Amino acid sequence: MKRKFIIFAAVVMQICSIQALAVTDKEMEQARVIAAKAYLRYANDGSGYLDELKPKSMSDLESKIKPKEKENLKAFKAVGMPRDYASWDKAKLVEYWSVTFFKSPGLTEKGKMARARVRKNVSAMNVAPPNSEAEKKAEEQKKAEAEKKAAADKAKAEASKEAAAPAASAAGADTVAVGDAAAMADSIGKIQDKVASLDEASEDVPEEKSHTWVYLLVLAILVGVVIWLVSFASNVMKRSGEGREPARRSEEERLAERQAGEASKEMREKFAATLTQKNAEISQLNAKVDQLNRENASMKRDMQALVAETGSLRTRLTDAQNQLEDIRKAAAAAAAAPAPRPAAPQPEREYAPAPVAAVEPERPAPQPKPQPQPAAQAAPQRRHRTIFLGRVNNKGIFVRADRELNVGNSIYVLETTDGYAGTFRVVSDPVVWEMALLTPQQSLMGGCTGDDLDLPEGMTRIVTESPGTAVFEGGCWRVIRKARIRYE
Repeated sequence: MKRKFIIFAAVVMQICSIQALAVTDKEMEQARVIAAKAYLRYANDGSGYLDELKPKSMSDLESKIKPKEKENLKAFKAVGMPRDYASWDKAKLVEYWSVTFFKSPGLTEKGKMARARVRKNVSAMNVAPPNSEAEKKAEEQKKAEAEKKAAADKAKAEASKEAAAPAASAAGADTVAVGDAAAMADSIGKIQDKVASLDEASEDVPEEKSHTWVYLLVLAILVGVVIWLVSFASNVMKRSGEGREPARRSEEERLAERQAGEASKEMREKFAATLTQKNAEISQLNAKVDQLNRENASMKRDMQALVAETGSLRTRLTDAQNQLEDIRKAAAAAAAAPAPRPAAPQPEREYAPAPVAAVEPERPAPQPKPQPQPAAQAAPQRRHRTIFLGRVNNKGIFVRADRELNVGNSIYVLETTDGYAGTFRVVSDPVVWEMALLTPQQSLMGGCTGDDLDLPEGMTRIVTESPGTAVFEGGCWRVIRKARIRYE
């Protein structure tokens, strides 16, 4: 019975000592690539092309990304890799890449938002058991030591066997290999071999030899029960894991949505602040533009007034020069005229003496009156020039000028004394009026202003209330101030 108990305990301990799945170098690299891809995707909003990539290693990922992502990848690669990941299970692998790694300094805040995606993708990985050469060698060495110890136990007595049985079972438990269902079946086969060897060593006890087939039958039944229990437990764990997976995924999705909502809210606030600032700047610029337009209009009016004043001053200067020239000519003519000669004095006559009472005193002869000097000639009047002008174009320039009235083309008459500035009005001619009233917008509005100039219906006469002003510049006459007219 003790031998049966020892065999059963060894089987149970071997099954229970199956090690959990560990992390290999390939799986660590795969998790790193998943984390790097998610980090780059969140760090740059314009890296949507990464969703189509399926890299197998970091070098493969680096060869497919753009310069912006290569720059962001430098901070990711600057974080050191842990050295003890060979002893990790899947839970610790997920915990490291979704939480611990993103606490490292140097990573961008936007890139850290990829934690939920990394957790989801790394959790979906399949972590296989490690099959390194070092572990195989250690397993073989332990098996050899166990076999040597079993051979030494054969020479001992039954009491020594019973005392060494717990130690042998403990050694067998220490030498259990890590593997799946196939490895467990191999271990059970080895235990059966050990049981057979023990039976051969105890041939000197006839009672135990006769019951060997009973032991084998019980062992087979136990192995079947254990296998059934293992499969049942794995199915139960799988179903419970599938039940927890949707809850975990939903929690991760809610976390991702919450983080995305916070990022979207922050971006909307920044956009609203920027938009408000730009609207304020646009309002200021519009106010400045309005102010500059008012100043420009004021300067334009001042310039027109100055041009009109300049033309008037030029006219006055020309008149003054003409008057001065006329005065000079009159003075020169007066200086060149001969002066009147004075009357010659009469010679004194000698009279014979006579009695005073009989002779009357002689009266002196009257002196001739001096002739008046010729007065200076009056200054000649200024000569006015009359010019007949055509319509005014959109640049404020009269399109033609004639010395005489040209019916069909002349609309305005301009009077000037110096040829540089003058005043103009609409020609007082019924034919001109009739033709101008047919097309008032083209014929009159360029050089005239007034009320209802675009409503000439029933009107036959054009009256100039105040003449306009024009100057001669660049070989043509240009409007400075429009004439004011009305219809009758």
